[in-house]
Amino acid sequence: MTLTRRTALIAIGYVAGFLVLWGGAHALNSDPGRRHWLATSDGPLPLVAGLGVVAMNVAPFAVMFAAAPVYLWLSLGWRRPARLDIAGGAFVARPAHGVVVAGGAAALGFLLLSIPVRVARAADGLTPIVLMSLATCLLCCAWVAVCVAALVRDGGRIELHPGGLRSIGALSETFVPWEAVAAGPLRGMNWMATILGVNRPDLVRRRGLALRSRRAAVLATNLSAVDGRFLAGAVTYYVANPAERAAIGTPAGYRRLVAAISGPRS
Repeated sequence: MTLTRRTALIAIGYVAGFLVLWGGAHALNSDPGRRHWLATSDGPLPLVAGLGVVAMNVAPFAVMFAAAPVYLWLSLGWRRPARLDIAGGAFVARPAHGVVVAGGAAALGFLLLSIPVRVARAADGLTPIVLMSLATCLLCCAWVAVCVAALVRDGGRIELHPGGLRSIGALSETFVPWEAVAAGPLRGMNWMATILGVNRPDLVRRRGLALRSRRAAVLATNLSAVDGRFLAGAVTYYVANPAERAAIGTPAGYRRLVAAISGPRS
C-alpha cells in the first residue's frame, strides 16, 4: 500500500469517526433529558460527554475557518517550485496533496455546520431557501468526495515521457502523445487546470470523467506541486523540439530543458 493510499484511508477513517462522534454529541445536546443527565450525574462519563458536546460544536468552525484561508493561499498565493523529478524514465510533477486536503477540510467543516440547520429547515417544507441550502450541502458532499478521490489517485501528478504527456486528475487520467499536441505557446496556470490544444484527437487516450473535447485535453496543474508556467514551458519546448524528446527522463535532458525555458526558479 502506497503512502498516499494509506494517508487517504486514515483520513477517511478519521472523518467517519468524527461524524459518528458529532452525531452522538448533537443528539445529546438536543435532548433535554440527556442534558439534565449530563448536568446532574457524577463520574468521568458525563465529563467526557460534555467535552464531546463542546468539541463537536466548536470543531466544525475551527476546521472551516482554518482550512479555507490555507486553501486559498495554496491555490492563489503559493509560489510553486519550478522543478520536476526524474523517475521511471520520465520527468514527473508531484501532486500537491496539501491543496486537496485543505479544500476538502474547508468543505467538510462547512458541511458539518450546515447539516443540522438544513435538516431542521427541511422539516418545515421545501421552500426555495431550503432547496438552495440542500443544494449547497450536496455540492459540499461532492467536493469532499472529489478531494478524497484525488488523494487516493494521486491527482495532480503530471508525467512527461518520451512518447507524450500523462496527466492524472481527481477523477480522470489522460495521455496525449507529443504528435497530438497542437503547436504554439501554452499558458500554464496554478489556480485552475491548464487546457492543452490537441490536433490529433484520435491519438489521445482518456479514462474516467475526463474532458471529451476533440480539440483539447486537460493538464491538472491546479492539483500539481509544480509551477504551472514551468510545466507549460516544458510542454512547449518538447512540442517545438522533437529531437529532445528522447532525452526526457535523463539528467542531461533535464539540464537542457531547464536551460532552455524561462520561468520562476525555486
